[in-house]
Amino acid sequence: MKKFIVALAVVMFAGVVNAQEIKDEIQKSRDRSAKLEALVKDYKACGNANIDGYGDAMKNAAVLAIANSVQLENMYKRQIGEAVDGVQDVTVTKPTLEEWTTFAETIVGEGVSIKTAVDKAQGAADEAKTIAENASKGKNPMAVAKAAKTSKAAAAVVEFGSTATPILLEESAAQAKAVQQIIENVKSGKNL
Repeated sequence: MKKFIVALAVVMFAGVVNAQEIKDEIQKSRDRSAKLEALVKDYKACGNANIDGYGDAMKNAAVLAIANSVQLENMYKRQIGEAVDGVQDVTVTKPTLEEWTTFAETIVGEGVSIKTAVDKAQGAADEAKTIAENASKGKNPMAVAKAAKTSKAAAAVVEFGSTATPILLEESAAQAKAVQQIIENVKSGKNL
């Protein structure tokens, strides 16, 4: 009997740790989303098609990641029967396996979006460098001032991308891992 009580206590503690880990992961996701939202809010195109193509692709990936994070948290809360305000609610309908699978495809699409943006990074960085070099070679002061302004804006777009990329990669990987674990639990009939 004593072994049973100890085993039960261990299982209960593991459940608490798991619940705390999940809450920690949700908070980390919120923090990453907040960083991405701030970056997206401050993003400005520079006027160069190639560099803006990179910046816009990165911005679109960030917006998708933010939306997916919100949707993942809402679906998770529905899965465990929790209302948005954190109170248990038996009337909440759990997402189906099909809904989770469809959402997993959205996460894959997010990954493709991030890869598309990252693939443009080197070209954008090279072009920004060329713009900066050309800005310093001009002889007309008006042209030099305009080129310097474009160079600064191009550098800001490249910086936006380099700052957003690691956050996006981390958030997308965390989303994919969470959805995969939830799908495995749903398929096996386990509770979360």
